Amino acid sequence: MTKPLRRPLTAAAALLVVGSALTACHVVPSEQSIAGCTPSIQPGGGSNAVVAAAGDEDGALTDVPFSTPLETDGPQASIVGAGDDPAEPGDVVIADYTLYDGATGDVLESTDADLLEALAAESGGQAQPASRQLTMRTGGESTLSQGLECATPGSSVALVASYLDLFGESVAQAGVDPESTAVIVLDVDDAFPGRAEGFPQPAVAGIPAISLATDGTPGVTFSGAEAPTDLVVGTTIAGSGPVVEESDTVIVQYTLLEWDATTVTETTWGSTPATFVLSDLIEGFQQAVVGQQVGSQVVAVVPPDLGYQDGRTLVFVIDILDAEAP
Repeated sequence: MTKPLRRPLTAAAALLVVGSALTACHVVPSEQSIAGCTPSIQPGGGSNAVVAAAGDEDGALTDVPFSTPLETDGPQASIVGAGDDPAEPGDVVIADYTLYDGATGDVLESTDADLLEALAAESGGQAQPASRQLTMRTGGESTLSQGLECATPGSSVALVASYLDLFGESVAQAGVDPESTAVIVLDVDDAFPGRAEGFPQPAVAGIPAISLATDGTPGVTFSGAEAPTDLVVGTTIAGSGPVVEESDTVIVQYTLLEWDATTVTETTWGSTPATFVLSDLIEGFQQAVVGQQVGSQVVAVVPPDLGYQDGRTLVFVIDILDAEAP
């Protein structure tokens, strides 16, 4: 049996964000625009207080970057250190982060292993494991995705909001007051388009027709023909980025259907792009992606022997957003 596709942890799967690089004494205006990009969530007194405290270069690693308790009457976001290529709605941002409780200043989750080790040393306890970097498409309906609008690689974002605004009603199951304040400090590592961007390619025989919504979400139309018995891969959009290698970790948007199906089996569109180690995936997916350039969209018709070996012929529409060597 070949390996199933595996989903990464997403922002909604855990309470989330790294205040270690917010450089010296920042003043953020009450209304913020970066290179013509105006974020949906604007700075406020709470988020600006986090930025100012985190910029204290004389502070210790474990210092809380705000005075407690910190309260807010609505979401606030302050961006510092921004460049001139801001993330537009729909772009993907990758960031380190630390999540603080606004009332106590306690660190709830972080990608910063050094911070977690230092906190454990102070308390005499055992360090909690560091979280994975956050990968999120900006400009969605969530407060977190809107808070990352207009960020650039190398910038830092202080986002202050209620737990309810950040994580939805399910946050009550975590044992916190949904109306109390959470603080997320993010250091943006990378940002790139959240959909394939390149040159449309001629139709390829053996694959279904693809149409795209304005946000890039694919629609799939079958012709009624019999399913191919061999792997068929068609490049519908040719990107110009690096070539994907078989050992790479990729970030993709994808939609999965069974051949001739009228409903989608699985999709990342409308949520968070998927991060996969290619070698962990089914053979048909690997063969479809390896050798393609980042920025491309490929359509793969995968026969059962290269899929889940359960008799189903699968159709993947894959937007290749990024690829990193091990």
